[in-house]
Amino acid sequence: MGTVRDALRTTIAALLASSVAGGSGYPSVVAAAQIVRPALQAAAQPKRMSLVDLINLQRIAVGPQLSPDGRTLVYGLSVTDWKLGRLVYHLWRQDIGGGAPVQLTFSEGGDTPILQWSPDGRTILFIRDGQFWLLPVAGGEPRALTKHVTPPSAPTWSADGTAVYFIAADAPGAEDRDRARVRDDVFTFDETFRQRQLWKIVVSTGAETQVTSGESTVKSYSLSANGRRLAVQRAPTPSDMDAYRGEVWVMDANGENPRALTSNSVEEKSLEISADGTQVLFTADTNERFEFYYPTNLFIVPAAGGTPRLAAPDLKVAIEQAVWAPDGKSIFANVNMGVHTEFFRVDVAAKRAHQLTDGPHFIPPGWSTSAGRIVYQMDEPSRFGEVWTLPMAGDRPSPTRVTGQFDTLERDFAIPRQEKAEWKGADGTTVEGVLFYPAGYRAGERYPLVVQLHGGPMESDKFGIGGSSTLFYVPVLTGKGYVVLRPNYRGSAGYGAAFARDVNDGYFHQMAQDVLRGVDTLIARGLVDPDRLVLTGWSAGGTLVDKIVTMTDRFKVASSGAGVSNWISLYGQTDNTSFRRTWFGGTPWRKDAPFDLFWNSSPIKDVSSVTTPTLFFAGDADTRVPKEQSVEMFRALRSLNVPTQLVVAPNEGHVWGAIPHLLRKANVELEWFEKYINGRAYVWEKAPAS
Repeated sequence: MGTVRDALRTTIAALLASSVAGGSGYPSVVAAAQIVRPALQAAAQPKRMSLVDLINLQRIAVGPQLSPDGRTLVYGLSVTDWKLGRLVYHLWRQDIGGGAPVQLTFSEGGDTPILQWSPDGRTILFIRDGQFWLLPVAGGEPRALTKHVTPPSAPTWSADGTAVYFIAADAPGAEDRDRARVRDDVFTFDETFRQRQLWKIVVSTGAETQVTSGESTVKSYSLSANGRRLAVQRAPTPSDMDAYRGEVWVMDANGENPRALTSNSVEEKSLEISADGTQVLFTADTNERFEFYYPTNLFIVPAAGGTPRLAAPDLKVAIEQAVWAPDGKSIFANVNMGVHTEFFRVDVAAKRAHQLTDGPHFIPPGWSTSAGRIVYQMDEPSRFGEVWTLPMAGDRPSPTRVTGQFDTLERDFAIPRQEKAEWKGADGTTVEGVLFYPAGYRAGERYPLVVQLHGGPMESDKFGIGGSSTLFYVPVLTGKGYVVLRPNYRGSAGYGAAFARDVNDGYFHQMAQDVLRGVDTLIARGLVDPDRLVLTGWSAGGTLVDKIVTMTDRFKVASSGAGVSNWISLYGQTDNTSFRRTWFGGTPWRKDAPFDLFWNSSPIKDVSSVTTPTLFFAGDADTRVPKEQSVEMFRALRSLNVPTQLVVAPNEGHVWGAIPHLLRKANVELEWFEKYINGRAYVWEKAPAS
């Protein structure tokens, strides 16, 4: 508003001056208007987004819930609390038919936006201070439902609304309490854990009953709509290392008559039992023969027992989440199709999938169904995750947007134009990615490029920015004049089995060339300056950064987050080795180990070739890719006199979440980018004082 006000003052001054100069002053007034008009137009332009602007944007939490009658939406909405260093969520309600949203909770520390409507639509269950609370929709104060010894999770109402099921870790035993009393915190590595079991609490009395027991962990579960049966995914321990040893079980709602439905070596996910309790669906990263490491497929198995079968054999892209239709005759799923995700309906009897939506958007998992509609979030180029509903009936149902959280985003900020970029890999395979244009883009001008590489690698970058906006801050980069390319290199999901499985038997095969050829395509288009290239990535993307800087000096600066440098040492450090066994054909510890394949695929092997100034970022509590992987690369580059820096965030796991850490990461990167790309100083952004 200040620039608009200044422009108006200038206009008034010009008008007064022309009038005083004599006569009507009409020519002078026209001249003044012609001078001031550009200033007014510039003042009306959206602001280029800063890091603080981006972090301060309010976000709708994953998992909005529609009431049983389909009239009311409840969701979590964030506020950025710089003092606490995190997002604080409160619950909001919005009528589907229109009207302003209404805030429901106001606790100082916020609430965990994991929500469940009671079957009668009178009560909302949510999590506060690690326990379940109940909020009356008609008005009144929330009350605590649970006082469980360990924090409960994954709540599900019973069909009649009299009870709530949940998962919780076993309580500490007498020996644990004695050790805690004398401050004995020594633990046995990989052996100190508590199993997680399924529980049930009666809403009216608070009485709790343990449903499952024994030396196994409940990873997930599903209660049938008729309230009679449970489908449960159980594993030997809660460790991610043992997830592939888990199996699907069915049992009565009270835990009796358990029976295993699967016996394989893959992790079953997205578990759901049909309304009548007769069929169970799940997803798994396998093909129909249960061979490991394939794009996620959808399976159905009879609850009475039998062989799991593919629900839609002709659907060759990756399933992200699936749920039964109420009648049990069809299944709804959101499907990864590369740079976008879409809803499909699967006809169970015909084993055919029909696409319901299409567009430049990302529909994340966490959606649900109610009152004949799907309620979901959709991340679009100009809206970072609004809530929509989609009718479950019809071949091409029309979606309806419910929330307007980002109505003014494009008016207030310079949101980058997005499009799908496409090119050919070295072997002729089509590769694509999402391309973001800089603010104020002018055709014919060449811009610096930031390449951002996604994790996984069996994931993909899609249209929209919301999901990873704070870690990768794309609109801030484009606001500073950078083009951003997010390529779906070989190994990514959404492009079929051969594309995803290119990582097997050596990992890197086509990855680097896919990225470099994408850069070449943008240079050939005249969009990118070949002398101002930046390379960044996180997790599998960071690993690929580590590899590419050993192959070329084209990038003037690079940034690697949570990347792998040494596949051999990683195998003894990580909390999950299942993918690595597939990528390299076994373990590095057996007598006939494929040792050469592990070593030859390790970026550290060729680190002596690196000349690119490179940043490394690692979480101190990362168990998936421990910080020691970044330490190896950092110390190697330091010894080679290559400009480098390793930034370690305390208490952060594989993906950083604390606001001060994310702000620090972005500031460090931007300082290096500006120095090595534009040869200019960068002024760090600071957290607001309040």
